Amino acid sequence: MTSAAIRFIKLEALGNDFMLVDGRDQAFAPTAERIRRMADRRLGIGFDQLLILSSSTRSDCLCSVTLFNNDGSPAQQCGNGMRAIALWLHRNHELTSRACLDTAGGRVWLHYESAQRITATLTVPDFRPSAWGLTSNDPKWAESLADQSIELHGVSMGNPHLVIPWPTRPDSTTLEKLAAPLVAHPALAEGANISLARVIDRHSVQLAVFERGAGPTPACGSAACATAAVLISRGQIDTPVKVKQPGGELVVHWPASDQPIEMTGPARLVFHGTIEPEPE
Repeated sequence: MTSAAIRFIKLEALGNDFMLVDGRDQAFAPTAERIRRMADRRLGIGFDQLLILSSSTRSDCLCSVTLFNNDGSPAQQCGNGMRAIALWLHRNHELTSRACLDTAGGRVWLHYESAQRITATLTVPDFRPSAWGLTSNDPKWAESLADQSIELHGVSMGNPHLVIPWPTRPDSTTLEKLAAPLVAHPALAEGANISLARVIDRHSVQLAVFERGAGPTPACGSAACATAAVLISRGQIDTPVKVKQPGGELVVHWPASDQPIEMTGPARLVFHGTIEPEPE
């Protein structure tokens, strides 16, 4: 018997792009090698992350989400991906206004207003070194990079982030130079997403992100939240904050230090497709 082709949806949110497979009505458990092939932008579909939906065991969640980076490694959270899923669920007549998603990085609450205005509420930012994977108990961390001492500020958004405050407009060359030795640093149990952040004023930040397992991306939702949390906690900015990335702008709001953080921005469906099953 020939296996059926797998249906998928290609979506993007501020240029951060995704392959979404709704596994609630079709079996799909790709190997890391197959994910890498599908993620190839010349030989496959091309994406930053793969998102697979499944039924949730939580009664308050609409579905569960399993995430993979384009190198085949597992991911815990993806803020832009959550908004992309919200758009799909709305178009699939499952989400009218609000819903909950179950992820490895915690529950995510969605609020759909329009394709241009989707809010994803992530977890409470966690600054404990153990939460973002630092093997040392001292949260103060600096590295000698690019011939200077660089302050690193860690936080977990369900996934690990390092935020580097930067005095000038972050560019791709500087980002990659700083991120290369940090993204899989031996002091980090699971690596980290690296953000280079410049404060523009009390309510706006410029950001460039190197995603763990995916590399430089036009935008990263969880990194935008992580950056806002770090800079708000340091007294450098105030909520709400506009986070400007190469792919566009997100608005991040953090009501209080013990509250979940939320971000609002757009998402877009690019195309539907099918992929052939792996040969037996």
